[in-house]
Amino acid sequence: MLTETIFTGPRRVFQRLNEKPLRDDLIFYFAIVAVASVLFMALSLLAGEGVENSGTHRIWFIVAGTLVTLTQGLITGAVALLAVSLVEHFFLLFVDVHREFEQTMKSTVYALSPLILFSWAVLLEVPFAGLILIVWFCLSTYFGVVVFHEKSEDRAVFVALATGAVLAFYLHRAVGI
Repeated sequence: MLTETIFTGPRRVFQRLNEKPLRDDLIFYFAIVAVASVLFMALSLLAGEGVENSGTHRIWFIVAGTLVTLTQGLITGAVALLAVSLVEHFFLLFVDVHREFEQTMKSTVYALSPLILFSWAVLLEVPFAGLILIVWFCLSTYFGVVVFHEKSEDRAVFVALATGAVLAFYLHRAVGI
């Protein structure tokens, strides 16, 4: 009973998400990216990293730094969304996908959002944080492929694991996860 509940709960959530237009999903994704960008800026300020300014100069430094970090985060988030969506769609071609790229982007939005939001745990070197986030990404991708692309479970497992492996390899090389 518990196993059935665990695997039907997320499926129902993804079925409800499938009814929403991609525009709403992208607004959600970029809101997550913006929050994560500002969080990283705040973490660096709290850690004492930055120029030692006082008074008005410090305020302008924080405002300008936040705007630059936010802009950089949104651009990086857009590139990451497109890149991971293309990788996922590439593996979907192996399992004979007949859905549009829009469905792949919806799947990727909900798979990447927790990864972006909780990536601070990896930077703070929380034990097994990278592994947990990659597993979370693979599970979200699995449910996204099953619901958004209406693929069988074995094909969804292939796409989720293959996309997760590519992402894990990239993150290991780029960040050291």
